[in-house]
Amino acid sequence: MDAQLLSSDFRQSLRAGCNSYFSLFTFHFSFFIFHFSLFIIIILSSCTERQEATPVQTDSIEVDSTALRVAVMPTMGCLPLYYAVRSGLTDSLGLQITLLRYQAQMDIDTAILRGHADIAYTDLIRTERLAKNVGVEPFAACDEPLSLISLKTKRVKRINQMKEQMIAVSRLSATDYWCDRLLDSTSTNHDDIYRPQINDVRLRAEMMRMGLIDAAMMGEPFATWMTMLGHKRLFRTQRGQTRLYAWVASSKATPARQEAFRHLLDSAVVLCNQSSQADLIRNVLQQEYQLPPALTDTLELPAPTATLSIRPSDATEARKWLDKTKQRSK
Repeated sequence: MDAQLLSSDFRQSLRAGCNSYFSLFTFHFSFFIFHFSLFIIIILSSCTERQEATPVQTDSIEVDSTALRVAVMPTMGCLPLYYAVRSGLTDSLGLQITLLRYQAQMDIDTAILRGHADIAYTDLIRTERLAKNVGVEPFAACDEPLSLISLKTKRVKRINQMKEQMIAVSRLSATDYWCDRLLDSTSTNHDDIYRPQINDVRLRAEMMRMGLIDAAMMGEPFATWMTMLGHKRLFRTQRGQTRLYAWVASSKATPARQEAFRHLLDSAVVLCNQSSQADLIRNVLQQEYQLPPALTDTLELPAPTATLSIRPSDATEARKWLDKTKQRSK
């Protein structure tokens, strides 16, 4: 049919149909790009970060069997230990340490279960679950701050405004626990919030930076990094609240070695808080936490704190929450 013979109504209908088709195509293309980007990031992370951790120096677990094998991840609680190894404090105190570096608590769990780690950084919730399969004992608590960070493009000021949005957590961990507490405190239905499991702490921050998640429970220094990029901190735990993060020991780490390890950490905390050590701390944040060099020059983090005793009330709280979660999942 000649185009000139088309009626005005038909041309408008044809144009509307084309626009509708184009909009539908654009939506599906954007949806594809989002998930493809997420897939690539996770694959890259799996290829680079899920490997067994490598020691600090060239000595291997097999070569130096007398060293304490300590599983760590980039958190504030582990910062004093990274500093102690890098500064030579471990040598001056006569304590041999082999660091096993991981990016997620689930990988630390695996290191404990396989007997690779003598001491590990984890939390009381995961310790409760591990204790059913392997002998581990929490011996020192950490007052580790956690924050809820919301994407800067979201018009969200409170957690009860996050219905049908994503909050990235590590399941059955301190991040999951605090997310539950926030939802309960605002009478928010748990089913209204989608909680994708993003275990890798650096990947969680990178996904926030790229706008691939709506919000995330984050520890330091990544939470402060995100706020410096303009993302919003909706909540941060306070000192003295329920303390879930802890150092745990296997049967190979005797009480004497546990005490020596705590002394090392507490000595490192004192030095970390001295201004003269700022350059070395920045070096640790760049190399161990892989933060941008320009960021570490202006980053203001909560001061590291000395180790604390495990409070029975915190262990009980972890156990109660875990039992409640199991009941809810049935």
